[in-house]
Amino acid sequence: MTKFELLIKRGYLVDPANGRAGRFDLGLAGGKVARVEPEVNPDKAEQVLDADGKLVLPGLIDSHVHVAPVSRAIGLRMLARAGVTTALECGGPVEDVIEGLARHGCGVNIAVLNKVDPGRSISGPRAGQEELTDYVDRSLSEGALGLKLLGGHHPLSPETTAAAIEAANRAGAYVAFHCGTTATGSNLHGLLEALELAGSNRLHVCHITAYCRGLTHGSPVKETMIALEELSQRPHLVSESHNGPYNGTGAQIENGLPRSHVTRTCLEAGGYRVGPAGLLDAAADGHLLVQKESGGEIIYLAPEAGVAHLKETDFKATVSFPVNRRSTAFLTATEKDNTGRFIVTALSTDGGGIPRNFLLSHGLSLVRFDALSLPEFVEKTAWAPARMLGLPGKGHLGEGADADIVIADPVSHEAVTTIAEGRVIMIGGLITGTGGKIITTERGLEALQAKNVPALATDLGGSLFYNAP
Repeated sequence: MTKFELLIKRGYLVDPANGRAGRFDLGLAGGKVARVEPEVNPDKAEQVLDADGKLVLPGLIDSHVHVAPVSRAIGLRMLARAGVTTALECGGPVEDVIEGLARHGCGVNIAVLNKVDPGRSISGPRAGQEELTDYVDRSLSEGALGLKLLGGHHPLSPETTAAAIEAANRAGAYVAFHCGTTATGSNLHGLLEALELAGSNRLHVCHITAYCRGLTHGSPVKETMIALEELSQRPHLVSESHNGPYNGTGAQIENGLPRSHVTRTCLEAGGYRVGPAGLLDAAADGHLLVQKESGGEIIYLAPEAGVAHLKETDFKATVSFPVNRRSTAFLTATEKDNTGRFIVTALSTDGGGIPRNFLLSHGLSLVRFDALSLPEFVEKTAWAPARMLGLPGKGHLGEGADADIVIADPVSHEAVTTIAEGRVIMIGGLITGTGGKIITTERGLEALQAKNVPALATDLGGSLFYNAP
């Protein structure tokens, strides 16, 4: 007789990958889902968790987070509190995430994209093909899953951008793009340019909401509809959108200006001077929110404290502007093409160490509004991103699947319990988990294991990223 290590009873299970939505008991053993039945005898379990009146969902997979540099690794715990069990870190570097897991790991597993940062990780915005190929090779050897192009913040030339996408595809690596080049920017023009630069190559187009803020056509809704139409014609690309009203960007100053082009645009759009004085004025007005660690979380500071923190850190801080429109968030989360396929593949948060881990809270609000069904919500927050990353054992709760689970309150839209690989890593807001694994390629697995870094290999060749129609 199977003895389950943990039995979750009486919850409302939603698992579209296996066609289940209803009251089921879930038996876990050896880090896997061992039994899914309407009724399982509790005597067969070492521990029983009552989920009566709660939703039992596959552990959320956030396809865009930031838990690096190490100072932001506290975001791992913020993810666990939000019901996330797996995430894609979009910036790295992978060595920072490894250190962050050692310091703040709580059982959440992380795939890492190393950033392509001109003047830092590569020579400049016009780096050549050989240099880009070498950088992809080094990143994979270090355990990264691939590359993140930071075009909106730190743009490359269009030619170098296309070459970087091509280099990642040739190496079988993952590649994501915050759209924008030296010829465009983080706006609709940058998105449309990105689609052309990708061509037939595979690409993860980041946070579609970020390009539809009314900067090019005056209307966020008009820009969103153009973006969705263009994306619908390119089903071979994967993408995500987030529902947070605030963005995340850097206040760092270089040569008298914010290093991030996104920060420059946000200041200018808000009517502020583009420079240190403008940052201080925007913070004093509450238009710019400054982030800082406090009490085991990263929070937004009140205006006066935000101004002080910018001065104390010499502007080496992460900041946010209220630039993401609610209409854009709604449309990108819900729109489908004429085949019934979601145009934007997944819901994300661009959170982690940025305080907007809203997959449950805002996603379930869309369910309450009848904009998404519960199975559709799970598809966009678990099953689709699992396939994007080539993780067939995650994103669903069939027998033999990884026992990654979130138990959620359907009224408060908060995570009650988070379980990763059969271990309770968060319960009632209290973090109980430790560690975590780096999700990497077979090549990276060998390198990480040689350094005694816990790791899990994925096969990108079988992923949705490389096999979308």
